[in-house]
Amino acid sequence: MYKNYALWYAGRMDEDILSNELSPAGNGRNLQPTTPLEIAGQMANRIAGDTIFQRYLSEKSANTIKRHARDLELFAEYLLDINLELAGGADFQTNPLPWRGVTWGIVEGFAQWLLREGYAVSTVNARLSTVRTYAQLAVKAGTIDQQEGMLIQSVKGYSRQGGLNVDEKRPQTRKTEITYAYRPQDRPRTVVVTRRSTKKESPTVIDDNLAATLKEPRNQSPQAWRDALLMCLLLDHGLRASELALLKAGDINLEIGVLRFFRPKVKGTAHEWTTHKLTEATWATAAHYIHNLYPPALFPDGPLILATTRLLKNGEGGQLLGDGMNRVRLSERVAWLGKQLGVVKLSAHDCRHYCATRMARLGYGVDELMAWFGWTSAGTAVRYITAVDVKERYKG
Repeated sequence: MYKNYALWYAGRMDEDILSNELSPAGNGRNLQPTTPLEIAGQMANRIAGDTIFQRYLSEKSANTIKRHARDLELFAEYLLDINLELAGGADFQTNPLPWRGVTWGIVEGFAQWLLREGYAVSTVNARLSTVRTYAQLAVKAGTIDQQEGMLIQSVKGYSRQGGLNVDEKRPQTRKTEITYAYRPQDRPRTVVVTRRSTKKESPTVIDDNLAATLKEPRNQSPQAWRDALLMCLLLDHGLRASELALLKAGDINLEIGVLRFFRPKVKGTAHEWTTHKLTEATWATAAHYIHNLYPPALFPDGPLILATTRLLKNGEGGQLLGDGMNRVRLSERVAWLGKQLGVVKLSAHDCRHYCATRMARLGYGVDELMAWFGWTSAGTAVRYITAVDVKERYKG
């Protein structure tokens, strides 16, 4: 995408010098150019500022670009969460204009917001570093004043000891570490591994009323119907986020009312491919979404859960795009939907836990639960069954 940047840049310089275009140099410099070198220098500043983001991205790997995109999307979410209107848009990764007005106080507030949201100190430091990096690019592009840029760079993350002190003073929602054993291929002995856990210590409790609300579209926009369908698949069918991200539009057969999908986590087992009979809520939502909203050109091989444009307060936007949502985006969306209803840190796994608990309460047996959720261990199914009071069980 950016491999011809150098040639393009040189061409722009030649065109501007030949046309003798003049413009302010940006970055707080207001000197009127008088010599050919000064004129060329200011032209170079303007062109470099216009393309500084593209040049930076051209040097980064695809994984780094994706990680930065997630960090900057979270920065945009923070600004919206504190009721700041993004007049310049929310594309903080490729466009310098959204950075206009960002100050060191806003960046400092972002770090505090991340801590309140329960992010690990190491994650706060990493995302703060991303924001500082792109803010510095915005300084070169002229959308952030140089002095403000220096103040933004002074907003530092937390040291190791500082992070420990912060963690001691805030409630912990995650296990600190998890230990498990496995035997590497072609190795005679089992290896015991201890690592930091990424799972919450206990799932967020979802009751039937909350589940019903999450499965209803918030409005009549394509985005709202998309959200309702993904919540139906999570709450009624217990899909993992990774399974949901792989779904194609053709995986739902509305004529016979079934969903057939692939489980990458248990590839090579009897549960690798699974077929579910659609619940009434899932069928009704999927029928409206696919028949009335889904782009016909993408059916049947396009992603089922599509990304959308931003839904504005006046009801405009929220239109389906051609790209699907990956596992990370789906997880972030579930958390956002829960937050709108006052549920903190709702996850796709919480929805799966709700589905399993409800089916155990309805009286489904071990084999039925293993087949529905793709579990390879009967112990997982037994834990859900034994957690339900026998008096509450009934077949339904």
